[in-house]
Amino acid sequence: MLVVLWVPLLVSRSYSILDIGAGLTGTAAAVSILFWLARQRTLTIDSRQRFIETIPGLAWTAEDDGQISSMNSHMREFLRISDGSLVVPPSSIHPEDRQKTFDLWMQKGGLGKPGTHRLVGPDGRHHWFRSVVQPVREADGMTNWTWGTFIDIGDLKAAEEALRTSEENLRGILDHIPGQISTADANGIHDYCNQIAETFYGHSYHELNGMGFTRFVHPDDLDGYISEGWEHIKKGIPIDRAVRLLRHDGVYRWFRIRINPAFDAEGKVTRWYGLHSDIDDEVRTLEDLQQAQEKLAQASAFAGLAELAASIAHEVNQPLSAVVTNSEACQLWLTATPPNLERAITSSDRVVRDAKEAADVVRRVRELFAQKVPHKGNISINEVIEDVVDLIRKKYGGRGLIVNTDLDLQAPRIFADRIQIQQVVFNLSRNGVEAMFANGSEPMTLDIRTQYADDTVVVEVKDNGVGLGDSHQVFEPFFTTKTDGMGMGLSICRSIVDAHNGRLWAKAGPSRGAIFAFELPVE
Repeated sequence: MLVVLWVPLLVSRSYSILDIGAGLTGTAAAVSILFWLARQRTLTIDSRQRFIETIPGLAWTAEDDGQISSMNSHMREFLRISDGSLVVPPSSIHPEDRQKTFDLWMQKGGLGKPGTHRLVGPDGRHHWFRSVVQPVREADGMTNWTWGTFIDIGDLKAAEEALRTSEENLRGILDHIPGQISTADANGIHDYCNQIAETFYGHSYHELNGMGFTRFVHPDDLDGYISEGWEHIKKGIPIDRAVRLLRHDGVYRWFRIRINPAFDAEGKVTRWYGLHSDIDDEVRTLEDLQQAQEKLAQASAFAGLAELAASIAHEVNQPLSAVVTNSEACQLWLTATPPNLERAITSSDRVVRDAKEAADVVRRVRELFAQKVPHKGNISINEVIEDVVDLIRKKYGGRGLIVNTDLDLQAPRIFADRIQIQQVVFNLSRNGVEAMFANGSEPMTLDIRTQYADDTVVVEVKDNGVGLGDSHQVFEPFFTTKTDGMGMGLSICRSIVDAHNGRLWAKAGPSRGAIFAFELPVE
């Protein structure tokens, strides 16, 4: 539009090049003057000089043989060319750009085509320029002369370099994130994946994008992946699911796929960003753990059966021994001359009593392992201890055992299973006695005491035997220090006390021996 306006003026008035350049600035001036020059083929050297002085940037003119005929002051100052000289030192041009720059000036191709060149400025640094060369032709098409300019594009190059560096940094970050990064358009069509993904699938970026990604999903997971994925895409909600993806070597691995949408100002989905995290090792570990738990459960069941059998054998041994002893006594009284029927009847009554006690022991132990509620009633802990002490004295009295009791007469009755509590006291007492078998000349003394305090009744059984090793390990099933023991007594005692909401513990004696104690709540 500017050219159309200038042409009539040039015809009606005598305007100089300087007049024209003064009316316009920058690129607009250069373009307008160019069209005017196309009609002034016989412009003098001086006029050309005045013309290029108006051009912002480094500008020059050249004859049809490529010889530079003039250059503006900007070009002389930048390239440090003295007045009167038209020679550009080769050192002013970057070595890699010298040939194409000289070819440009010598009109060896590239006329009318922009190019990029690096020139050395007054600061000694190379600056980037974009070149534009335009020929001025005769009517027959022959070039009369040419003019050209170098426009400083240093800021543009710096911006391009910064952008390139930023893109490389971003690509480096994405390619080294420990996971597969992917993006998709608003319709869910993949359009990017990072190097981790390409390495995993063994395919290039183009092969992985579009709809081709679905061929890497395990057939059993594909229908759910596609149906759920499209549903989420339509609704614009994040995707989070586990699928198996095919690795380049034909192995499927579990991945957790998380994909989030990005929205525009109107709330419409513009893109999707996904992270695929390899969770195959975790899934395999969980599967192995589940299998181990199943095997452990089976082993625990077998161990429970073994523990039950050992417990029954351990607990029923004492009443069965009493049955045998009383049966032999009954037989002895019946075979006497004359038979002592009264004593035989007494022994047979004891056989019946001990047999019933053995049956009760079996039943209570089974209920204990079946976690059934004990048969509780109001009992006196002191009476239970007195019964046990009587049995202990009869059983071990011949070994010189001394049993001392210190029973708190203020202890109230407690709500408990008499048979089970009796088992606990008897087992603790028997263990204490057997721990003193190695005392030698040291007297065997067993002290049993009760104490009522803070709504609980505490029972202590103290011996002066060999003492304790690990006060916690002694309660573990099958742990024993006896050559003929099964290691079930204390484990059963703890189970009984726990079933009564009580607590059982052990500690070393003041000087020697051990103290076993338990407490039961008073209800």
